[in-house]
Amino acid sequence: SSGINAEYGGEVYQARGDRNRALADYSAAVGLDEDHPDPYLHRGQFYLAIESLQAAIADLQKSIELDGEFPAPWNQLVYGQYQMARTLTPSLLGEVFSNLDTMVTKFPSCADVFSLYGQILQDQRQFVQAEEKFRRAEELAPHNVTYKAHRATLKMMAENNFDGALVLLREAIEQDPKCDFVLENLGMIYIQKQQYKEALECFEQALELVKTEGEAAHVSALHIGLKCQWEVCEEYGVKPVSINDLQGFGDMTPC
Repeated sequence: SSGINAEYGGEVYQARGDRNRALADYSAAVGLDEDHPDPYLHRGQFYLAIESLQAAIADLQKSIELDGEFPAPWNQLVYGQYQMARTLTPSLLGEVFSNLDTMVTKFPSCADVFSLYGQILQDQRQFVQAEEKFRRAEELAPHNVTYKAHRATLKMMAENNFDGALVLLREAIEQDPKCDFVLENLGMIYIQKQQYKEALECFEQALELVKTEGEAAHVSALHIGLKCQWEVCEEYGVKPVSINDLQGFGDMTPC
């Protein structure tokens, strides 16, 4: 149908980085099929990618209003609401947790729902509850190693346990050698352990595997930051780099 063709055009232009033409096609798809949830979901995801949070939330709420029986728009909606709560509207946090509770009841076998819940709990420094959610996600989808990687980052944040995190990440990379998220986190662990060559190798491998422009920019920033600082340390004999030294590069991560 014309609506599906317009959505596909939006995806193609988005992949090319042509935001204006992507938005025009996503909006055309909405206009051609105003009573179907998918065009709103896809335009909402696009708005999230370009950090137009209010527009994203409106589209995702409309998608759920038309058909709320699928987890994808719920996950995207709560992600957008949480970004709003963190940056602009702290009062939204209550609605975020209310929606998360609705989601785990509505979609009890969807691993991504529990993973998102865990990530938000971790960001709120509710580490015990976050661990429970990540473990549940892993039980539901043991083939998806990103949940193990989230548990590894939790070990670093909650316990400062880099050796324990390294064990989990090595298990994950053995299970799926081509997971860019695991490789990125493995690189961060190697920085902490001052194994800079291994860290650079991880970032280089992750760069070959990332799927979006935003992820590529983030991993590239980490790689360049480490390489530059390592070269300076080697040349001038100054103190080794750490994750804190790279914080400015890591902050470049887009939503």
